Amino acid sequence: MSIPPPPWPDAAGDSAAMLERPSKVLVVDDEHHVARLLEFMLTRVGYQVVIARDGVSALEKVAESVPDAVLLDLFLPKLSGEEVLNRWRSDPALKDLVVVVLSGKTYAPASTAESTQGDRANARVSKPIAPSELLRLLAELGVPPRRSISSGTSSSASSIEGAAS
Repeated sequence: MSIPPPPWPDAAGDSAAMLERPSKVLVVDDEHHVARLLEFMLTRVGYQVVIARDGVSALEKVAESVPDAVLLDLFLPKLSGEEVLNRWRSDPALKDLVVVVLSGKTYAPASTAESTQGDRANARVSKPIAPSELLRLLAELGVPPRRSISSGTSSSASSIEGAAS
């Protein structure tokens, strides 16, 4: 009977795995099934997911701990997604927060600049959300499933394409 190696690196081992953490994504959507589906999809590929069901809760969650990215529905109770985004963008500490707006409306902008300029989001995704498209978009925005703790940079520890299929 052989004993499996310990889950931590030894002095001669590679410690790179110990310097990674899951990227944290805040999902803000009042539709329970949408929030749970996104949570399932994202945690399956390695993201840490936090859910807020309204605009006020979204502000509170970001004030507690700033996520690596936010998936934000625009039509929320208590405070609209647009107002939440405006508050985040007016805070210098949150100016680089990655925000992807989720919308039930079909949206076909003439250009990428037009798609993000009005609401100051980094990107927009129409519902229903294609999992592979959302994962690709998060990676393009610099938010892969795992990030380096030391520098905050992305890691290639997870294969997004393999996980999305």
